[in-house]
Amino acid sequence: MKNIVVYAALIALVSLVAMSASAQSKMSVGAGLDIMLPVGSFGDSWGTGFGGTAEFDYTINPKFAVTGKLGFLSWSSKNLPSGVSATYSGAPVLVGIKWYPSFIPQNSVRIYGHFELGFMLGSLSASGHYASVTASGTDFTLVPSVGVEIPAGPKGAIDISARYFDISKKGSIGFRAGYKLSI
Repeated sequence: MKNIVVYAALIALVSLVAMSASAQSKMSVGAGLDIMLPVGSFGDSWGTGFGGTAEFDYTINPKFAVTGKLGFLSWSSKNLPSGVSATYSGAPVLVGIKWYPSFIPQNSVRIYGHFELGFMLGSLSASGHYASVTASGTDFTLVPSVGVEIPAGPKGAIDISARYFDISKKGSIGFRAGYKLSI
């Protein structure tokens, strides 16, 4: 049984190396800064959120790419009594698909639609005069967005997007500016 697992792992590793060698120009990585404006009841209790995200794109064809995103986002509370503070922060773990309209050439400014889903590993921290409390949880997350990629160098692009970040009914309108690099 051990030999079968070792051989299967070896075959998977060789396959991944071969796929990545043939798909070098199909992959890109990027990082960006996020600003999140809470809306609805979430906006009643929480102020503007800030953070950063890293994204991996794998182009399936000129119109579609699959994506993966990791990051860290944090919101501070508002309207609390003096001496009391609270923070909601978390790490989004998302997968998605990007769609590029076919009427826009690949080596020019490109607009896209993007839909991501996943989860937020969240934490709520509150402290006051006499006590501190921390709670954590995992929330289902949906993120539809639109964006534009502006070529910046032979392998890079500036990536600007607007999104609606729905973390289990805790909504925020977000803006992201980043840079992506083909690898």
